[in-house]
Amino acid sequence: MGRKSTTRMLGCAEYEARWVDDSMAVRLTARGFLPCANHFAQLEKRSDGSWETVFYTQDFREEKHVAFSQDAILVVEDEQTSLFVVDALGRHEIEIRPAENQQHGAQSSAHFVYARKNAVNVPDETFFTQPLGTKVLPIYNRAFGPSSKRECDAFIAAANNDFMMELDALHAKIERVEGGDE
Repeated sequence: MGRKSTTRMLGCAEYEARWVDDSMAVRLTARGFLPCANHFAQLEKRSDGSWETVFYTQDFREEKHVAFSQDAILVVEDEQTSLFVVDALGRHEIEIRPAENQQHGAQSSAHFVYARKNAVNVPDETFFTQPLGTKVLPIYNRAFGPSSKRECDAFIAAANNDFMMELDALHAKIERVEGGDE
C-alpha cells in the first residue's frame, strides 16, 4: 500500500506570546480548529525570522472540526516586545505578554465552557473548555464562564443538562424570532 500525498498550506489560528518565567525564552501558542480530523497544524519558523501557521492536508478528508493548540519556544532579545506570524489571513504582530506567574488578576486564568449548539441530552464529551480570548466556531455556545479552569471542569463534571436544555430552548426561541416565526 503506497503513501498518500500530503499538501502544505497556510492555516489560521489565534495567537498568544508569553515570556517563559524570567528567561529570554518566549512561548508562542497558536490555537484554532482544523476542518478535518486527518489534517495537522504546525508552527514553523520562516527564513525572515517570523513564524507561520501551516496545515498539512491529505487528498482524503475526514470532515470533523478538531481543536488544536501548537506551541513553539523561541529565544528573543530582552528588548523585543512582539513577534510576527504569517497565516492564511495575513501577517500578525503578536505582543509578548508577561509570564503566567507574573500576570496579576484572574484574566490570565479565565476560561469558558462551550457546548454544541442545539444538542439535545448533551453528553459529557460535548463540553470543552477554552481560555478567555480563544475564538470558537459558531456551532458552539458558551455554557459557563468566565471562570477558573477548575470551576469550568467542575461544571463539566456536574453534567448540568438542565442548564443545557434551557440554553437550547432559549436558542430555539431566538432562531424563531429572527426567522419571523413569532
